[in-house]
Amino acid sequence: MTNALVAAVQSMQGDMQYLETISQNMANIATTGYKRAIPVADAFNVAMQRADPATAGQATSPATTLRSLIDLSTGPIKQTGKPLDIAITGEGYFELNTPDGPAFSRAGDFRLDNAGRLVSQAGFAVQGIGGDIVLNGPNATIDHAGHIVQGGETVAQIKIVKFPVNTILIKTAAGLLRPAENQNAEEVAPELQVGYLENSNVTPMREMVSMMETTRHFEAAQKLFQGYDDMLGTAIQKLGEF
Repeated sequence: MTNALVAAVQSMQGDMQYLETISQNMANIATTGYKRAIPVADAFNVAMQRADPATAGQATSPATTLRSLIDLSTGPIKQTGKPLDIAITGEGYFELNTPDGPAFSRAGDFRLDNAGRLVSQAGFAVQGIGGDIVLNGPNATIDHAGHIVQGGETVAQIKIVKFPVNTILIKTAAGLLRPAENQNAEEVAPELQVGYLENSNVTPMREMVSMMETTRHFEAAQKLFQGYDDMLGTAIQKLGEF
């Protein structure tokens, strides 16, 4: 009976983690270039080994561990008409120079900082083929191949990179992406739309359905816990009568 109570508690804890991920997705519906997080549980055999005292070391070791994978599918493209808004229509990511090293994103809502650098909304420098992109004022044109022309001359080219198919990307605290392991990015030929942005790939209806399903599952686990707790109390009371 104790094992049933532990299973019910672990189930509710897993549901809370699941709801936290869904809530994060819902909060970023309008975030440019945001990639949906997908909560994933361990495989059944891994969960059984984790719960086995002989292998886990204790009977109450969590039977289920949730982790988040990233849905890297492309979000819908919207027109903004702004000259520094850029959407990637093909594969790849923008490379940004951050204090913690290179990071990657599909969000192309760029601006110029006080030094004339092309930067993200968080202030990270957008990388070109030769490093930071520095412009002499906002009057510049960008073509579909990422060439930046100013004063009749090509002054820079936006760098677009991709990773091998099996590369696992993780999110940083700033919402940017990095490879889980030291994996070198490969430059690709840009396919850009200037004056457009890629929206979040979160689908509100899908997230609402997932939230309802998880809530119902939590309620079922809660009823299971309450039922077994009542049975345990009754059993103790009966034993006390002898």
